[in-house]
Order: sequence, then structure tokens, then C-alpha cells
Amino acid sequence: MRPVRKFRFKLQAVLEHRRFLEDRLKVELVELMREEAQERARLAELMHQLETSRQMLVSRLQNGGDVSELVQLDDYVKTKTDDVNVQRLTVEAVRERVEAKRAEVLEAMKRRKLLQALRDKQERMHTYECARVEQNELDNDTSVRFARSEKGIFQGQASEH
Repeated sequence: MRPVRKFRFKLQAVLEHRRFLEDRLKVELVELMREEAQERARLAELMHQLETSRQMLVSRLQNGGDVSELVQLDDYVKTKTDDVNVQRLTVEAVRERVEAKRAEVLEAMKRRKLLQALRDKQERMHTYECARVEQNELDNDTSVRFARSEKGIFQGQASEH
């Protein structure tokens, strides 16, 4: 009986490259998601500072605070409002980058899975073909043994006569 050929996928290097690209994109996605979380935390902190400064301004207005202090607080509130708006834009920009990277990861996964499915199919076909060849060889061996045993029986009967 012949030794069974080992399965060899001709596009294995391409499949490994696609896995590498997919893994790299996943790492980039995680980094962007971490950046998004940091920017969201910064936005929450700025919004908290804005709310605190607004409450302080309202409190000083109600208590009849000094005009210069009120002008200063009002400027501070405006600055914080601008900071919050800029941070919202930053969060939105990072979120869009995350979504774009997520789409890239999904596309890379599809490309890799397509090649992986081709590899799996070829491996199943190889296994089936090897089993078929082995079965044919076993059948041939059995036929030859049977023919020899029958020939021996016939020769034994012929020598008796």
C-alpha cells in the first residue's frame, strides 16, 4: 500500500497573510476603542466642570456677587461650553474612525473566512480521495488474494484428477 499524501494547501501563505492582516486590524480597532473611551471620559469630565461652573454662576447671581467676578464666571462658562462642543466633535470623529476600522475588520474576516472555507473544502476532498484510493487498493488486494485462492483450489482439483 502507498503512503498517504499529506494535504498541502497551495494558498496557505495567502491564508496566513490574511490572518495576520485581520489580527493587526483587530489590534488597531481595540486601540481606537480605547481612545474613544478616553475621549468620552474627557467629555464627561468637561460636562461636569461646565455644570459646576453654571451652578456657581447662578449661585453668585442670586447672592448678588461682584460684577467682575460674575463676568469672569460667565467667560469661564462660555469657555467650558466651547470646550465641551469641541470635545463632542472629537468624540464623534473618533467614533467614526472606530466604525470605519470595524468595517475593515469585518471585510478582512470575510476575506480570510472565504479562503479558510476553500482550504477546508480542499482538505475534505483530499481526505475523501485518499480514502477512495486506499479502498481501491484494499479491494484490489482482496481480489488478487481471492483469485489466487480460487486458482489454488482449481489447481488442487486438477491435480486430483
